[in-house]
Amino acid sequence: MAKLFTTLKRPVTARRILPLAVILVLGIGAWFILPHYTQPAYCEGICQCWYCEEFTNGVCTVDSHPSEPIGCAGACAYNDRFPNLPATCSQYDGMGGCGHVVACRAGDCPARGSGSAPTSTPTPLPGIPPTAVPPPTATPRPIPPIPAACGALAEGEVREWTNLIPPTIAEPEILPAHIVTIGQDPDQRGFRIHLVFTGGRYEYRTQRLEKWCGPQAAHQSQGRYGVRCTGDVEWHYECPVRCTECYDDPLALAQIHMRLADSTKAWIETELAARYPGTRPLEDLPHTWDIAGAQDQMRYDAWWEYQPGAPEPASTGPIDPGIHGGRIVITTTGTPKSAPQTAQAPYTAKVFLLDTTIAQ
Repeated sequence: MAKLFTTLKRPVTARRILPLAVILVLGIGAWFILPHYTQPAYCEGICQCWYCEEFTNGVCTVDSHPSEPIGCAGACAYNDRFPNLPATCSQYDGMGGCGHVVACRAGDCPARGSGSAPTSTPTPLPGIPPTAVPPPTATPRPIPPIPAACGALAEGEVREWTNLIPPTIAEPEILPAHIVTIGQDPDQRGFRIHLVFTGGRYEYRTQRLEKWCGPQAAHQSQGRYGVRCTGDVEWHYECPVRCTECYDDPLALAQIHMRLADSTKAWIETELAARYPGTRPLEDLPHTWDIAGAQDQMRYDAWWEYQPGAPEPASTGPIDPGIHGGRIVITTTGTPKSAPQTAQAPYTAKVFLLDTTIAQ
């Protein structure tokens, strides 16, 4: 963001902006002064403003590419009821070629009484007006049709909406397909779970009719009308959906919660204990592990292992037979426009005890 507002120190014809501190001062000042300007006022002269077509994760985007803000025209406003108040420079969407994200410079507006603002209505001179000669008429270029894809969108209308995209957990894959207890596995592999997570996202999107240079077939390849081309030239309408203010919502925390199923504990303590006296659950369950490497990621794709020494040095792996399972839980960091989000998914791993007469 600091880079976005480092170059707006002087008038520009290309893409330059004011320092962030100046913009903040202008914005705060305008907040206090604006109620006075609801009194009778008149406009005179133009002043410098800037805009971005889209603003994503603090980056200004123009024509789908990162860019410095574009210069556009604002209007100087003077207050008749409070003549000592300074003029303001302001704009609204679509005025002077300005877009949604805008900063304006009131210093371009001369002080009241400097000669730029009108002080009275001139009195017409008496006499007989000359016969008016009508100017030659030219055949106006027809207004292009609005594309069907734009629906009922009218010129000057802005559609706006917000998308809050939640984080996701893909279906966990568990290997090997036939898991046996650590004591009966010479390789002591235990089991592993394939974890795939994605972060969330906040989107504020807008759509409006825009004039673009060239024929309809050119789409957005020849630049905006009024910037890249002007006057009586061929142009057409486009209605792109713009991510006016969008933020990624990366992962803050990912965890695996594991426990033995109630039916498994009952089977170990009754039927299995009757065959092997003294048998009881030996694993340190239930237990929760933080998943390393997921923090601050928008996508996480890795295998999580449960075996002796993993995921922690004290881990035993699946010593007990039966159903191991629980929940996989992820939480995001949140964005400047949205709170943290949480997603969870269940998983189940069946661990077999090799026996000629018993299977669980």
